[in-house]
Amino acid sequence: MRKTFSLLIGLLLTATAFAMTEQERQAYLDWMNEALPEVPEFTAWQQKTGELPPDFDQLPSNNFLPDPLTFEDGTPVGPSAADWEKRRNEIKALYEKYMLGTMPPKPSTFEVEVTSESSGEGYYSRSVTLHFGPENKGSVRVSITVPTGMPGSKYPVLLTPSLQGWGNSLLRRGYISAGYAGSDFSDDAANLQELYPGYDFATLPRRAWVARIVLDYLATVPEVNMEQVAIFGYSRDGKMATIAAAFDDRFAAVLAGSTGVGGVVPWRFSGERGGGEGIESTTRMFPGWFVPRLRFFSGQEDRLPVDANLFLALIAPRAILMEWGLNDEVANGWAMEQAYNSALKVYARYGAEDRMSLMHVPGFHGSNDQEKMLDFLDVQFGRSNKKWNYEFLYTWSYDDWKKKAGSKIDPQQYPEHKTDEPLAKSLKVWDANLDQLRASVLSMLGDRPVTMTATRGGGFGGFGGFGGFGGFGGGAASRRPGPIELAKNGSANPGQLAPDVPTWVVARSSGEFGWVAPAKDKVASKRISFGDNITGDMYFPADVPDTVKLPVVIWLHGYNFPLGYMWVYRRDPHPVLAFPEAGYAVLAFNQTGFGGRYDEYADFYNRFPNWSRLGKMVDELKSAVDALERDAMIDASNISVLGYTMGGTVALYGAALDERIKNVISVCGFTPMRTDTKANGTMGLKRFGDVYALAPRLNLFEGNETRVPYDYDALMAMIAPRNVLVVQNTKDRDADVAGVRAAVERARTVYKWKKAEQNITLQSPEDYARFNTAEQQAVIDWLKEHTK
Repeated sequence: MRKTFSLLIGLLLTATAFAMTEQERQAYLDWMNEALPEVPEFTAWQQKTGELPPDFDQLPSNNFLPDPLTFEDGTPVGPSAADWEKRRNEIKALYEKYMLGTMPPKPSTFEVEVTSESSGEGYYSRSVTLHFGPENKGSVRVSITVPTGMPGSKYPVLLTPSLQGWGNSLLRRGYISAGYAGSDFSDDAANLQELYPGYDFATLPRRAWVARIVLDYLATVPEVNMEQVAIFGYSRDGKMATIAAAFDDRFAAVLAGSTGVGGVVPWRFSGERGGGEGIESTTRMFPGWFVPRLRFFSGQEDRLPVDANLFLALIAPRAILMEWGLNDEVANGWAMEQAYNSALKVYARYGAEDRMSLMHVPGFHGSNDQEKMLDFLDVQFGRSNKKWNYEFLYTWSYDDWKKKAGSKIDPQQYPEHKTDEPLAKSLKVWDANLDQLRASVLSMLGDRPVTMTATRGGGFGGFGGFGGFGGFGGGAASRRPGPIELAKNGSANPGQLAPDVPTWVVARSSGEFGWVAPAKDKVASKRISFGDNITGDMYFPADVPDTVKLPVVIWLHGYNFPLGYMWVYRRDPHPVLAFPEAGYAVLAFNQTGFGGRYDEYADFYNRFPNWSRLGKMVDELKSAVDALERDAMIDASNISVLGYTMGGTVALYGAALDERIKNVISVCGFTPMRTDTKANGTMGLKRFGDVYALAPRLNLFEGNETRVPYDYDALMAMIAPRNVLVVQNTKDRDADVAGVRAAVERARTVYKWKKAEQNITLQSPEDYARFNTAEQQAVIDWLKEHTK
């Protein structure tokens, strides 16, 4: 007893030692109010309730998806149904606390008011209003259209948050079409907070809650097969449908169309790091969708106890289909596949793995294939013997790769390093070790396939003189052939178009892509090709004389799977506009596996098991430099590289291996590898293999991090005496900020030896990793100082 009591006291003391004080939580709120865009609804809620940000120190950092089969206290979920039910209830409570708001019990009774009835050949339609709640002051309008071709039969149902439903599409397939007023266009859930003042459920959860009452009504319709009721929603309505199915087991299936974050796209893998909508933008632009408390997690997604995969876990073993468009600026196919993989273990408990799947269609947000969705329901409801197939676009198995190619490296054969050891004792020793260091870097990037050196139009010609990186070259475009043409098809769903970027930013909602005035009116552009059939876009000041040669910045994007080099739901000017406004040309392109190059992801390691995607990205960067050297518009002596998150990693590798790059800027681009462990709450070396399939050889050192043959301090020192700017935000959730600072200082030693200490700079904005307008301007100011 004494030992147990002492252990408990120890745990409590440890928890208290790492708890945020009330002053620290208030300071965090003060930072939010100063740094983040104002949201009047959030401010009013916070002032009314006095609620402070949560104690983030008490919420464990997890940059991976929360494990559905692990309780919040870290205890594994046992094999019993009771244990899983306990975990399900915990997940629901966490959703209500942090994201949805508390929801009242469903009313036990309701009254039906028939408002209209009609019939046609083979069907009848009925519209009703359901009255419910205290004094029957709540109401929701419902419409149904029922086939009558087989009297006495029961039919499957598809419910939508629109009174029109799917009508003919469902009738001809033998379904009942049901709809209710649960969308922006007609929202009968709008007054529920006044009706239930003791509950704080937000707009989308309110609409999902009302769907439960609609289900009660459908149970009274004789033709309804209550074992086969599905719910559909698209975009924000898709979030609602996902919530409804997660909280009401009577929904046998859900069709979740391009839900974006807050539905089946994880918050952790989207946001600014993923080039898409995130907690900050969602709670700013649509403050009523979720409980205001969610906004506290802007940039702190790793602390949020729930994410999209847990919705899927709650729906198991029932059917769910997740739809997204190949050019969908709201969805994120890679992130959705990660959510699928996480939830699959829950479906496996039921032996129901085939009940969860995905579907991609051509086009942007708004693309939808109703007939294919009904094909899925037919399979799930036993109305079709066909097998549903989904071709995973981002399939990758680190374990399979390790069996095939990873056995070539044994981390135990590499020497250990102290995490704070200096890079060398002197410049002489550093220079003597440089060739070996380069060889180590190339080894981790993998073995580049042999290719021919181009005989015209340029070529690779080796990486900085140490060979092994020959290949095809590409010709740069002529000086100024005119702007990129807008894709001719300006319809809502233009399919897989090229060029896609102008279609996004011009034909669609341009302001949300950082394509803002006046910068967008001052830029011209042209399309160039380079390397192995890579297409890039060059942006430059529209009014620059033809005789002027421009300094150029190569923009390397982050983990932007759907959009490549663009981003969305950002009011900050995009760098491809901000830098031309400051007098620079900018070359931007989708890196391999991103944007329109998604089809390069899945088969990469089947084709090149001994190479790496990071190696290919570095290779492509060199090809871009080749093309810029030949471009008549460009001052080849002033080539800079700017990378954000993943792009910052590529930028450092590329500059370390290519001396033609004069300046390199890495924005939240790395955390030291030798300390990238679970103890720091970062993603660890899994980021290179298991998660992003970037450089799986580095993943082999997981558990042996101190044996990684080099680290980012060495990469930066390899660039000396050229100019390096590291921008490391103090609130970056996936970096050891102190470790980054220490790495810069170790690299600075080599710069001192080369009499170039002023050429390496660290900027530390007090913000999370979002590269906002102020940070862009600070980078531009630094760059101007180093491109004179």
